Amino acid sequence: MIQKYKEVNDSFSYWKLIFHLGCDSGFYSEFNNMVLAMIYCLKSQIRFSMYSADANFGYKDGWQDYFLPFCEEVNDKFHHKYNARTENPWFSVHGLARWEYLLWRLKHKHTYLTFDLFCKFRQVSCARIEYSIPQLELKGDLRTVAHEIIKMIYRFNPETLSEIRKLIQPLDLPDKYIGFHIRGGDKFTEHELLQCSAYIDKAEKLSSLRKAFVSTDDYGVIEELKKNYPQWYFYSLTEPSERGYFYSEFQSQDKESKKKDLIKLFASMEILRASELFIGTFSSNMGMFLGMCMEKERVYGVDFDEWLLW
Repeated sequence: MIQKYKEVNDSFSYWKLIFHLGCDSGFYSEFNNMVLAMIYCLKSQIRFSMYSADANFGYKDGWQDYFLPFCEEVNDKFHHKYNARTENPWFSVHGLARWEYLLWRLKHKHTYLTFDLFCKFRQVSCARIEYSIPQLELKGDLRTVAHEIIKMIYRFNPETLSEIRKLIQPLDLPDKYIGFHIRGGDKFTEHELLQCSAYIDKAEKLSSLRKAFVSTDDYGVIEELKKNYPQWYFYSLTEPSERGYFYSEFQSQDKESKKKDLIKLFASMEILRASELFIGTFSSNMGMFLGMCMEKERVYGVDFDEWLLW
């Protein structure tokens, strides 16, 4: 399908979007929005391309540090300075910078930057319509189409895949298990954090399984689960020293530390994707991602009953 996507995408020759990936948020926030942008572009016949050379999750090449390529990638440093996620730089730059920005826009009259379309592809109405992209045999609601897009582009490169497997193998996971994503750290700013009991109660209503993999940034969650639910067996990649994820702290790390943390995040996500049932929060970017890439009947939220555009 990837080759067909390239052919269809390249056939859109009038309008173009250069999407700045890794601009100012965590990986899955950035990735989820890229998927939404890709769908909007397919529907609107806009050629999708990417700038990720300065990605906040990268250490050398951006997207291709971890994933296989799927579209044109541009490397013009203009995008580092002016291709913002939501802010139009015309109102925040002055002097020569304003002229530099203006001249580029005049030269690329039919090229959108990320902020030009960000609010459009994130409109709630995008989740309420049916999509039909016959060239790629895509048909259905936003979640259904996103499922197919993710299946097409979310492909780790060989080095990353090898590193992920090295982390997963020692866990010796059972064939069937529940997957939990229990948030901590700075995520209270997105949605009220929920008690561990909400996740366990949901799981016990849905399944007789009592083995679970827990993805969390706070080892205190693991300690609480083990103490309060001795009838369960919990697996995790979270280490005792981890006591909450804060985006600002992640950004202050050196590139090798970022890479290590991101590989572990990818490994956790692969484990969650393979779970019999996933239980998390649709209001988190990880929950939104898993709600798109897993089958609907295997994904449950403790904050909302249904997947939503968050």
